[in-house]
Amino acid sequence: MDKTLQLLGLARRAGRLAIGADAVAESIKHGRAAAILMTRDASPRHLRTVEANGYTGKVLTLSADMDAVYRSVGKRSCIFALEDGGFAAAAEKTLNEEDAHHASKI
Repeated sequence: MDKTLQLLGLARRAGRLAIGADAVAESIKHGRAAAILMTRDASPRHLRTVEANGYTGKVLTLSADMDAVYRSVGKRSCIFALEDGGFAAAAEKTLNEEDAHHASKI
């Protein structure tokens, strides 16, 4: 999870991370959202918000909770939009690697 959280911090510093339900909704409406990320403790209401705004792309679930993400990006939220295809692809890759690593330990 550390790599993904570091990636989110980097995306925020680059100005390519929308944080919070309102910012994510705006990102979707303006076609900037390349991927949506939600923390494991996000409410199902947030997913409905994403769907209601017409988003058809990838919705990735982090294994981290809001507090862990807060420590990486400096803002407390459970929903984020990566507004760059490179960041979105890297996030998906690191999440898949972490899932594979976790599965091999079980």
